[in-house]
Amino acid sequence: MAQKSNDKRAERREKSERNMNRAVVLLIGGLVAEWYLLMADRYYARGTVSQLLAWYDYLGVMRWVALAVLVVGIVIMTVYKQKPWASKVGGTLTCLGAFFAFTSVAMRHYYPTSVTVMCVLVPVLLLLGIIYLFYQGEFSVQATELAMALGAVVLLSRSGSMAVKICAGLAIVGIAALFACSATIKKNGGVLKLSGENVRLFSAKVDYRLVLGVPTLCLAAVVAAMAVPTTAFYATWLLAIVSFVLAVYYTIKLM
Repeated sequence: MAQKSNDKRAERREKSERNMNRAVVLLIGGLVAEWYLLMADRYYARGTVSQLLAWYDYLGVMRWVALAVLVVGIVIMTVYKQKPWASKVGGTLTCLGAFFAFTSVAMRHYYPTSVTVMCVLVPVLLLLGIIYLFYQGEFSVQATELAMALGAVVLLSRSGSMAVKICAGLAIVGIAALFACSATIKKNGGVLKLSGENVRLFSAKVDYRLVLGVPTLCLAAVVAAMAVPTTAFYATWLLAIVSFVLAVYYTIKLM
């Protein structure tokens, strides 16, 4: 019995250290990405004409260089998958290539809105990644739903263009998909079957009223903001308050 307890304790310690290392890598990568995007915002989106033209030419070259790096990373992970270094080197090159290729294409073709959106999106994804590593699975899902809903209502509060409405519609689809997944996981007692194995995604003592109530609130907020634009301001505050309360609630549960 004591041996099992020690094994579980050692397993938890190992998992905690592994997640901490991943969080450090994620934080460094997120900060570097945000710095790069802030430079683009300063010298490309809000720079002089000469700076804008220089960045435009640079992005045109960078997209092809990044695509080449992306292909090299995929090849390394595919051809040398048996080598212990392949996943780290190939994964790093793939992530770098994908990031610079995507940002280069987006900033060239959707100037200057894409720069602003990505400057906000990177910190949000960084925060969601840290939540995924350290918090309960159910909070990761709820935080993702709240992030999509907040992004949609903030955009709707600023513009009623067709592009914004399409983004809001995509947010509704994403939240609805997560709601359906959560309902399925609830039926299975908090586990999901993957490749014949039961993988626990939600904790055993999860409160499904929150798990299913949060996406319902998110859907209602986005739909209301689309139907009546004046409600977007109030929906933003409501979702922000709910996000803060849930963060405090799940943080206390970790203690």
